[in-house]
Amino acid sequence: MERRMKLFVIPKERVPSGPPNPAREIALQADSLDGFREAARQHVESEKLKLRSVSNGPNGIVAYAEEIPA
Repeated sequence: MERRMKLFVIPKERVPSGPPNPAREIALQADSLDGFREAARQHVESEKLKLRSVSNGPNGIVAYAEEIPA
């Protein structure tokens, strides 16, 4: 199945509590609702970001991540 994820990224200069950039929408694939949590984590890590939170809702997935300082 497929669900849309809204990914909000907090830039490294605003970590830990600054406002995130506007959300990007990403399509995720998984076999179950629980599988979307893992799919979201994998996608965020593939972009070299640190996952802060992820939640499944009736309108899709919302995730917050932060850029990792170099």
